Amino acid sequence: MTEPLAPQLTEEQREQLLRNAAEVHAAIDRFARALIPQVQAAAKAFADLGRQLQDAGLIDADGKPTRTDRPAWQTPYRPPQRRH
Repeated sequence: MTEPLAPQLTEEQREQLLRNAAEVHAAIDRFARALIPQVQAAAKAFADLGRQLQDAGLIDADGKPTRTDRPAWQTPYRPPQRRH
């Protein structure tokens, strides 16, 4: 017969484990609820920024730039290489 993978808990240990798990769950729940207003404010700020960029004509409805300063084939990190 094989031994169990985890040691058997006493009733007292099991109850303590359940209390600890409930405390962790409650703490995570409080943290998540406290974070909701900040996440909502950040989402609104990003949405407002997108509308402002569209109103200024800098991006289209898909969020893509309406114009570019350089040709699409030219990298923004250095001038184009000379072709021989």
